[in-house]
Amino acid sequence: MDDRFRYKWWALLGVCLLAFTAFLDATIVNTALPFIQTALNANILQLQWIANIFTIVLSMTLIALGKFADLWGRKKIFYTGVFLFALAAFGAGLSPNTEFLVLFRGMQSLGASAILVASTALLSNVFPEKERVRAISIYAGVTGFGLMIGPFLGGILIALLGWRWVFWINLPLIGIGLSACSFSLKGHSHNKPSTQIDWKSLILLIFGLGSLLYGIIAGAQSNWLSIRAWIWLGLGIVALVCLLMLDARSQNALLDLHIFKKNLIVLAALSCAFGGVVSTVFMFFDPLYLRILRRLSPFLIGLLIAIIPAAQVIISFTFNQLEKWFGTANLLFVSNLIAFLAVALHRVLQLETPLIFLVLPFFLLGINWGLSNAATMTAANQVIATHEIGAAMGMIFTIWDLVGSILLAASTAVFHATEMRTSFLPAFHNAIDFNIAFAAIVFLGAIWARIRLKESTSRFG
Repeated sequence: MDDRFRYKWWALLGVCLLAFTAFLDATIVNTALPFIQTALNANILQLQWIANIFTIVLSMTLIALGKFADLWGRKKIFYTGVFLFALAAFGAGLSPNTEFLVLFRGMQSLGASAILVASTALLSNVFPEKERVRAISIYAGVTGFGLMIGPFLGGILIALLGWRWVFWINLPLIGIGLSACSFSLKGHSHNKPSTQIDWKSLILLIFGLGSLLYGIIAGAQSNWLSIRAWIWLGLGIVALVCLLMLDARSQNALLDLHIFKKNLIVLAALSCAFGGVVSTVFMFFDPLYLRILRRLSPFLIGLLIAIIPAAQVIISFTFNQLEKWFGTANLLFVSNLIAFLAVALHRVLQLETPLIFLVLPFFLLGINWGLSNAATMTAANQVIATHEIGAAMGMIFTIWDLVGSILLAASTAVFHATEMRTSFLPAFHNAIDFNIAFAAIVFLGAIWARIRLKESTSRFG
């Protein structure tokens, strides 16, 4: 056996466990939100920051950390992310108020971003080429299981130990993962990297996205009466416009916007926009509906919410066959259609709605989540040059996080404004109506992209 691959399975175990914690945190905290609200006396706007800061930081840092990993070493970035994530998980569990919890959640997200950009690339260094697809498939299954088990595990931990353990559960897993990686994980070659960092573009990207998101959140929460919100919004727009102008003159543009000239990528981006709504807005509001309005136990909430990521995992494991039967373009269009139906079905949820009815919209949300992930990666491999796939995936999944962050901020603002005048259920329905309007626009875009794709296929096929 080649000594380079001697500890490959230990490396896979360690990387999978460490990435598992990052994916677990994307869903486990949602089950805890109603209990965090009670324990820390948080209002809906503060609760929104606890949920949304994770996605906001991911939106701001995924592209940048991918560049850093290529330049400075993926192993260094990976371990830095793991230690930051562990420190933040410990701090989040100790948080005495929402301000500290938001701070530590943001730190967790920064650590998770570093873990996600480096993990799969590191596996390619410890597995021979013929086994890499198998290794990455196992990695995808384990991390998908993290998404699936999060709500259910969160419900059990809250019922037995309290909400703080949804953060502390990461620590023993990180310890085991680091132990497995300590002797088995190899970094990539330290030859002079071909990737150079355009610091001006990166600073403009991070500052622009952060300012834009903060401006939108602050503006929505103040009914657009806050001067500070408008200032941040303006600064974000100016920074992003400057970035686009700078990229237009650069030989190595940070943002590869030309990929959106391809209709299949447009269809994938629209599906990911729906994915952002699923993984942020509905993973935020559905647990609140189940706890505050339906008065369900933590265990039952976790069990019901787990339907969403469970459907995502099922799609991940069956996608290869589905793609052979229906094709990537058709699956992406179906993903958009299913997401629109799932959003619309939430409008009929009432106080006495049978719990069995909840299975359908939750399952449909999970199907969109799974198809958005798998079909988008497949679409990128089909129509984008090999050396551009990484950057393209970063662009598309930044749309996922960006849309999710903006829609969650706007939805909670709509909810809060209504709840102050009425009660939970009308506020919940108004937030859903807002998302239905957005979903209708996205779905019309998907219809347009699918028609254009069919026309171009007929013309050149």
